[in-house]
Amino acid sequence: MLLYEYPPKLNRVQRQQKAVNDLAEHKKISKALYRNLIIGCVIFVLAFFVPIIIVRILLILIAVGNIAVAFLLYRFSAMSRDTECYTRIYDDHIEHKQGSVWSRSYMTVVMNFSDIERTEQTPQGRLVFYLSSTNSVVMDGGSERAAKELEQDHITLDFQDTKAKLYLLNELYEKIKYPKKNYNIIEDEEDEDDLWDPLHKHGL
Repeated sequence: MLLYEYPPKLNRVQRQQKAVNDLAEHKKISKALYRNLIIGCVIFVLAFFVPIIIVRILLILIAVGNIAVAFLLYRFSAMSRDTECYTRIYDDHIEHKQGSVWSRSYMTVVMNFSDIERTEQTPQGRLVFYLSSTNSVVMDGGSERAAKELEQDHITLDFQDTKAKLYLLNELYEKIKYPKKNYNIIEDEEDEDDLWDPLHKHGL
């Protein structure tokens, strides 16, 4: 049974609205890309007119960093609108397709929940699934790193849709063996008394 699907099925009006929003976002990020490229090139050229070597190297690094950040922002923005990527979460397995930041390649994964031994989250927000068996895992495409990970009985998935990842963590944490964090609310009665006593003294 299908529990969650991304991207969701949209009607004609919703598809048109999404297309308008995607076009506006593309224009916005393209403008930012060109602006940062121009600024980076100007800084790079000016660096050669600076007589101090250390300052020149510093300006070149700033220019290169500015251009690299511009391209990364553009690529991440393009990936967020990529219609090839999807996530389908069923009651017993997940079907997932993700793109690459550095290339236009894709990786498709079909994985049963019963094969998952444990799951953890990286600082970058990716989910790492450690598997008891990879015999039923179907992976198509992906990098050499992903293939090597699968040989070592784990796989890392990067979710284009944050809600899909949160659905796994909040609703299916038992099935994916993710440690559910329970936050206890600590109430300090003494602090409450100290807060209200001055108010009572003033008749409030």
